[in-house]
Amino acid sequence: MPLPDDSPKKWAYKEHTRVKHEILSKYLGGWTNILGKFYKLNIFDCFAGRGRFPDGSEGSPLIIIKTIARIREKKRRPDGANCIFIERSENNFQNLQEEINREIENSPQRYGDWLNVECFNDEFANVASRIIDKCGERLDPSFFFIDPFGFSGVPFEVIKNILSLRRTEVFMTFMVRDVNRFFESSHHTISIEELYGMNNVQNVLQNQYPSLPREQALLKLYRDQLHEDGGVKYTMPFKISEDERLQTTYYLIHATNHPAGCELMKEIMYKAGTEGRFGYLGPDDGQLALTQFAGIPKLKELLLNRFKGKILFHKDLRYETLMDTDFITRHYREALLELESEGKISIDGKGPRGGLPDDAKIAFIL
Repeated sequence: MPLPDDSPKKWAYKEHTRVKHEILSKYLGGWTNILGKFYKLNIFDCFAGRGRFPDGSEGSPLIIIKTIARIREKKRRPDGANCIFIERSENNFQNLQEEINREIENSPQRYGDWLNVECFNDEFANVASRIIDKCGERLDPSFFFIDPFGFSGVPFEVIKNILSLRRTEVFMTFMVRDVNRFFESSHHTISIEELYGMNNVQNVLQNQYPSLPREQALLKLYRDQLHEDGGVKYTMPFKISEDERLQTTYYLIHATNHPAGCELMKEIMYKAGTEGRFGYLGPDDGQLALTQFAGIPKLKELLLNRFKGKILFHKDLRYETLMDTDFITRHYREALLELESEGKISIDGKGPRGGLPDDAKIAFIL
């Protein structure tokens, strides 16, 4: 029997949860700082859970309102924010409301009329669908944090509808371990087909990715669905393991239609990963389960092959290869400066100290 969502065993605060919350907080801070200049913001915590863990650690709802308040104190933005917390468990919901109310009541000067908090004791799909139907394209920029314990209750059709709206982003937990475990169980067929938004997932997986290990195929199929059926331009995965065997527990997946959002998340994930990789490997220091960082020579080779004979801005070069490499901005700068010193490219518009601003023009020599 699966444990209920309010079981104490599900609410032990683990290191991988801390890593997930760190990524959430850092990205949400950057997202708020950028979009808060121009818009009121919506933040949805779609499986909000408790407001606080039994050991006193803050849950995602507290992390969210504190992150937005911190940015507003520093930057005087956003003008307004709506935080929508959705939790179906009555016990978790009660704790959620108590902790949110206590936080706001204890810091009245920090939280004012600019912040609106709504809590729903309901299913994610129900609340999200109602809001989408009501607001549609009038919805202000919205960030959806979707962090279920399992894989049921996250219908792809709802994810697709969210991403069809302008200025929406999704940061979600994709429970690949559980999907893999129950993949051939007839009792879970409907939930898995709902998750992927398609029938006969087993046949599709076998036909499209026959050479991939099933875990990788499950992830790739879901990302392909986000791109092809969901119409999203950028997705970035982050692998989470939590035991000495380095078996994957889940992936965090960020989906957005804006390259700046994808690049920001990529930088944050890289820094949060074990030794700078796109994954947290658990308490053990073993590293062989993830591909070793290939180094600058590989990036130089990729750039030369991709852009031979072309002229483009530094930012556009990075954006065109966002999902193709494990490299972040500082690696691109290092690779490009080395290529310039080797006479393979020319750079126009370097910064006063030799840096590479976004509008530096890169010319790849034939």
